[in-house]
Amino acid sequence: MRPTRGWLALALPLVLGTSGCATANAAWRAGPMGIAAEWTIRDHLMYGRADQAWIAMGDKKVAPRDALLRHMYRGVIALHAHEYAAGAKSMDRAWQIVEDRYTKRLSAGAMSLMTSDAALPYYPLATEHYFVPYYGALNWLAQGNLDETAVEARRLAMLLQAEGRKPARELEGALRYFTGVMFEAAGEYEDARVAYRNATALLGTLPGDTLRAGADSGDVVVIVEDGFVGRPQPQTLGIYTNSDELVGLTTGSDANRIIIANRVANRRYDPFNHDASLGWLTYEVNWATFGDPTPGPHPIEVRTNPRTFPLLQADVTGSVGGDFEREVPAKLARGIARAAVRYAAMRAAEGQIDRAINGDEDDEDKEDTRSQRIPRMLFGLLLGAFSVSSTVIDQPDLRAWQLLPHRLTIARVRLPVGEHPIEVLQGGVVHPLGTVTVRPGGVAVLTHRAWPRGGIGPTMAAR
Repeated sequence: MRPTRGWLALALPLVLGTSGCATANAAWRAGPMGIAAEWTIRDHLMYGRADQAWIAMGDKKVAPRDALLRHMYRGVIALHAHEYAAGAKSMDRAWQIVEDRYTKRLSAGAMSLMTSDAALPYYPLATEHYFVPYYGALNWLAQGNLDETAVEARRLAMLLQAEGRKPARELEGALRYFTGVMFEAAGEYEDARVAYRNATALLGTLPGDTLRAGADSGDVVVIVEDGFVGRPQPQTLGIYTNSDELVGLTTGSDANRIIIANRVANRRYDPFNHDASLGWLTYEVNWATFGDPTPGPHPIEVRTNPRTFPLLQADVTGSVGGDFEREVPAKLARGIARAAVRYAAMRAAEGQIDRAINGDEDDEDKEDTRSQRIPRMLFGLLLGAFSVSSTVIDQPDLRAWQLLPHRLTIARVRLPVGEHPIEVLQGGVVHPLGTVTVRPGGVAVLTHRAWPRGGIGPTMAAR
């Protein structure tokens, strides 16, 4: 048996020497259970340690490396750690980064045919994008800055009104309702009326009375987020191609490579339905699927004196999962194209090393063959090093805004002017949110997060 693979193993020290440290660190940050930030940050938040989560974000080994994701994480944590000014600043910066990266997405897609999607600057899924001004508005509202709250509400309204990527219908309706609440709290009553009208068109009925209260009463709106959204999970997929497809995937134009890769991807559900005479080749592709959420205590009720608030609920995980699935075909196609290049490089490497060791059986010029052995060996090792290093680097993209809630609940009730105790019933357990002051014709907004492990943090109260 020819020892080609044994010689090819000599390429590994070269690979590890040039990229091992970087790729090992990347694999640790994006391992089977998600990025390092998820382990540390989620643990702090689930047990009500928002202040520790905020401190942990200052650790480069914990915080997401990507600037956009880092600001998105900070915006959520700040709301619960009472770092509202820093949270508002981070969400404003996140908005700017998304706008800047939007114009670069086409070139980034072409680049990902050569490297992995995980190596590219992060761009949010559609639903994630909507939550940037959502958390921006809440951070500004907590500071009592109503002008900036209205700015964020307009950003969210603009996204919801634009053509293109949309969240799931029930979540879109909930976000339009949320926009109306923010406008109303900021005193922008006409904008609030339009937002409520748009929400009604999507949801049919809305919780509470959205007409402005009179002098003897006011409204209380309680926004409850529970659990954590589902997140990407790594998966290895076996792919079948024929030799002609392999040539197209490795030498064709980017457009043709994507066309062929999509054809190969569609075949993955029935790998044995093929003609054996075509000479099928098999190799593996690293990619990601969308995992289950981490729900918080459920069902959720909001009560006072002991009146129960009317409420609406929206599934955030379902909307994010839908966004993720819509991007799978393109990502999988790029992964197949990259895997085909690695596969072809490894086969070529084995061929070059085999010829360097054993020579060409049909070559009569033995002296010339011996002179080519070293160049062939080096070329084969380089091809092998490329294939192995590409395999290590091309990991599935597991990045996501993993601090988003699994569900969003918005409750509203009209109460007489004065002070009223508010409580949330989570899975049969009562959690007091404190006392809220109802002002004539005003809107008081409270936000609360129902963590999966029952951690209790301070409830944010706003005007």
